[in-house]
Amino acid sequence: MVYLNEVCVLDFNTGDKRQLWSTLRSVQRFLKAQGYKRGSRKGSSTYHLSKANAEARNAYVRRMNAIIDTTDRPHVVYTDESYIHHHYKSHHQSLYDPNDTQSTATKEKHKGRRYCFVAAMLDSPTMDSKIMALDIFTGGKSKAKEPKDYHGMFDTDYYVAWFKRLLDEMEASEIANAWIVLDNAKYHKSLPKSTPTSGRRKSVLVDACKAFDIKTTGNEYKSELWGLLSTYIKANIKPMIVDMAERRGHSVVFTPPHHSDLQPIETVWAIVKGEVGRQYDDMTKFPEVKVRLEAAFANLKPDSIKGCVRSVQEKLKLLHEHLAQVDALESESSAASGNSSDDDSDSD
Repeated sequence: MVYLNEVCVLDFNTGDKRQLWSTLRSVQRFLKAQGYKRGSRKGSSTYHLSKANAEARNAYVRRMNAIIDTTDRPHVVYTDESYIHHHYKSHHQSLYDPNDTQSTATKEKHKGRRYCFVAAMLDSPTMDSKIMALDIFTGGKSKAKEPKDYHGMFDTDYYVAWFKRLLDEMEASEIANAWIVLDNAKYHKSLPKSTPTSGRRKSVLVDACKAFDIKTTGNEYKSELWGLLSTYIKANIKPMIVDMAERRGHSVVFTPPHHSDLQPIETVWAIVKGEVGRQYDDMTKFPEVKVRLEAAFANLKPDSIKGCVRSVQEKLKLLHEHLAQVDALESESSAASGNSSDDDSDSD
């Protein structure tokens, strides 16, 4: 509404609450009369990528696409976290009597407690694909004590300890010089605990500048000191797991935001959850879910895992071709625009 007021479609005093709410109600009635509805549109969702996210996507596609068909490609280890609810099932009762107007389908309100799990998935040119470092756990003694977002069940300390376990398993399996692929979760990018933060006292930031040999005049405000430090930290201090991986000879590759479809382990999660969900009935106890989940992981065949990877590789190829075509069209457009400008100059 503020925008409509700015472009003179509406005229009201934004500082007057009575006018503001009166105008809002009028706009709502108008939109309703025009047939607009509140809520999400049915169908697929799309994201408008920021420039930074688009650049991250392009860099990831270029890097991963380059190794798809090479004979000397590195081992790639995909990692991710997920969860499954006590009452998760892959089927729903959909049979109903169309003449029964009293019976209405209701949405489940209680999904029960959940098991969180984290694992890695190996894709190798010389070894069978497999699941590594699987860990399944609950995050609270009751449903009420669990965070709403399952990512809240993971933290830096837990993930660093799990990542060390993964590196140890990779070493035991003689997996060297691997690419470890993971998403941009906050705890994946945690810096060492000694790294200064913007919330620290000014004296701490001054000492940090001295420790990092950052030149200051002594007259800077705290915000200016943090600006100097944040620039240095971004350029010189690596996330803990990146440093851990590099010390073992591996590289960490972060997937681009909003592109979970480029993570083959997501498809593995769907396979595993589907197997657990198909076994659910009203008598299923919470501990049985873990037993079935462990069995579902154990039943994964190397060919099934490899198939998930191949599916994503096909998507990578298509996306790479699309981006290359976009570049070619933009180059042609720029060249045509340049020629047009030259012709105009000649005519003058």
